[in-house]
Amino acid sequence: MQKEITPLETVEQQALAHYLRANWYVFYKSPSETFTKSWSQKRKNKLEWVTKWYPDITIILKRWSLLFIELKRKKKSLSRVSNEQKFWISELNNINNVQAEVCYWAAEAISLIERIEKSKK
Repeated sequence: MQKEITPLETVEQQALAHYLRANWYVFYKSPSETFTKSWSQKRKNKLEWVTKWYPDITIILKRWSLLFIELKRKKKSLSRVSNEQKFWISELNNINNVQAEVCYWAAEAISLIERIEKSKK
């Protein structure tokens, strides 16, 4: 029996970005978790309050609302939602016309987007 290979989070994010572009969504991929060895960039990030806990993707839905997605790997045991990420998601969900969710792979995020869009028709 072959072991199932779980795609990296970056592969899932690329799949979601491809879907969003193909369906003409306006979205933003937060670079906040970008790794750098540069101490000057790390200092600049700290001074600008760059945070690694902000959701990965912000999407403007077609019915004029925002969806924030924290995208994780499909296998939940390989991905953990930090307390800081839970805080951000909770705070964002307190805003009108905003929804923030954790999705564990691109297909789950796409399903969520389609459910939200369908419910608003």
